[in-house]
Amino acid sequence: MTQPVDSSILHEIVRVIESRRKVPDKVVVKGREYQLTYLEDHQRRFEEALQRYDSDRLNMLYGQLASKIKYQMLRRVPTRAPAPEARPAKKASAPKPAPAKAKKVARPAARPKVKAVSARHKPKKAAPVAKKAARTSREPPRRAAARRK
Repeated sequence: MTQPVDSSILHEIVRVIESRRKVPDKVVVKGREYQLTYLEDHQRRFEEALQRYDSDRLNMLYGQLASKIKYQMLRRVPTRAPAPEARPAKKASAPKPAPAKAKKVARPAARPKVKAVSARHKPKKAAPVAKKAARTSREPPRRAAARRK
């Protein structure tokens, strides 16, 4: 039994065919690369329809695409460091001096812990500060007069 082709892969194939006028062998979907294999002569039919600019034939081939394609996700091989034999030989050098010991740094003394104080034992707040006195003159504010001009 074959695995159904993911619709995002099919959409990407159609997008590539429409934009590049070429049938892709590999597509990248969501950062993953997929190797595509077309059944029978489906890929050749696509290429012929593209050469003829035959939109009816292309649409028919797009409709058959889900049943005429197989795909396989390609594994990405991580790049490795060269084998130990392939590395250049290191020159013999004088032994390295031992690293100097780190000096201990004096830390400041820890702060004394403050005990939690319950609501009954909290000191009372200071009296509120008096607000500025209101305007005593009867003239209108200057800003309003400036806006009217």
